[in-house]
Amino acid sequence: MNTSNAQQTKIIAHRGAWKEFNLPENSIASLAKAIELKCDGAEFDVRMTKDGVLVVNHDPVYFGDTIQTNTYAYLNRNKLANGEDLPTLEQYFLAGTKDKHKTALICEIKAAILDKEQDEKATLETIALAKKLRIEKRIVYISFSKDILLWIKEKQPKATVLYLESDLTIDEVLQHHLNGINFNFGVFKKNNQLSEAAKKAGLMIGSWTVNELSDLTILQNQGVEWITTNHPQQFQNYLKGQKN
Repeated sequence: MNTSNAQQTKIIAHRGAWKEFNLPENSIASLAKAIELKCDGAEFDVRMTKDGVLVVNHDPVYFGDTIQTNTYAYLNRNKLANGEDLPTLEQYFLAGTKDKHKTALICEIKAAILDKEQDEKATLETIALAKKLRIEKRIVYISFSKDILLWIKEKQPKATVLYLESDLTIDEVLQHHLNGINFNFGVFKKNNQLSEAAKKAGLMIGSWTVNELSDLTILQNQGVEWITTNHPQQFQNYLKGQKN
């Protein structure tokens, strides 16, 4: 393995550094652990409650209750396994940026399951909150929704946005003024020319959710730079071994 590949590979903690440390995913604690590990990024998921509160949770349901159709107060009667409240996005943003560090916040805005109008509202309120807190430069936005990313670029042209869905060609990604691709690792394994084409186009290149070291090696050889994983510490240690 070329040591330059190891040096350019960025490790992103998927839903924070939770699995290796028995922490709830998408919790403030898992974010803090990712920062402590000096991960290049901590990925998390944003949804909106019925009463318009932006929260950090992956699934559309929380303890069996649909986030979109319930109030924050009702949802938060259930706590995370470590006793934390269901994190609001503001709490998460503040926790992730209160100190100077190099761990970027990789913010995935989830599409609503019922009302598409809520997608735009959640998106615009997310970037407005980042602006209010003056942390725009510390955030990378990702989404499976092209519309969500286009709304972000319209309101904040300098924002970094990466597309998660693999239904666009490299040329189409460029045409939409997106900054890069962040595809499932299986897409890169099926098309080993994809990352080279993206790199030639000047795009950022990421992959998710990579949990096997053998897949990490394949992606490194292809020049994929951003690796999202449930095993950030293991991957960091592996990369350190490559540099030695």
